Amino acid sequence: MSTSSFQMSSFTPVDGKIVNQSSTSVSFSFSSAYVTHISVDIWSEDDQGATYADRQETDTNGTDDVGLSFAVPAAVDLHYKITISGDPGSNNIVYVRIEW
Repeated sequence: MSTSSFQMSSFTPVDGKIVNQSSTSVSFSFSSAYVTHISVDIWSEDDQGATYADRQETDTNGTDDVGLSFAVPAAVDLHYKITISGDPGSNNIVYVRIEW
């Protein structure tokens, strides 16, 4: 299993890539007091022959951490896009952890 952690400091979507060697699941977890909605899009690279795309979203209550999990094809590199919304007057820092 591999892990990546980072923080988002604004409500601009974040795009990234996951080099997946054998995992069949990807989990995203989020921690923030000010975010009210999170969506994650995940898709495979076009040149790998396995077309995969999924989207999940969740509302948050500003207190509890939330997570989203995806069942993905093994050995397929993936791209993701995280989009968040929340209180426009807040600090807007979201801690993100990805496990695959």
